[in-house]
Amino acid sequence: MDSKEETMAAGRCSTRIRAQIPLRVTALDATAPFSETGHTLVINSQGCGVRLSRPLKPGTEISLDELPTGKRVTARVANSVPLGPGSKCWVVGIALDHPSNIWGIHPAPEDWNSEAVVAAPATAQTAPAKTGEWPYRQFSNRGEFHPGRR
Repeated sequence: MDSKEETMAAGRCSTRIRAQIPLRVTALDATAPFSETGHTLVINSQGCGVRLSRPLKPGTEISLDELPTGKRVTARVANSVPLGPGSKCWVVGIALDHPSNIWGIHPAPEDWNSEAVVAAPATAQTAPAKTGEWPYRQFSNRGEFHPGRR
């Protein structure tokens, strides 16, 4: 494992799940208005990767709503990368301000309920990504979680 992978694994405190969950992403900055309905590609208790029609600037304060749980939460953009060469879609990495299971996943992975996840600041998970590299190509050493599988 190279140092970048170690940094990413150290910053990620919860298992990732591939899931398409509909939501609305709205920028909270009135000088840069943005609101779009999209869906997640990957989720964990600290945030998600969302497919959108345009990139958002890292650090942008946003809100997520129209979630299956009915919650509305605040978050920050971690990164934005094109979905592929020539694609009109972007994968926007989002870090929740207050990590939790806002997705309504049941049963949730055990590490989604740990004190380490709740205590970890949302900004600690953002590792610098190479320009144009899809940031979700690496999964935690804990692997993926598949609800309903035994």
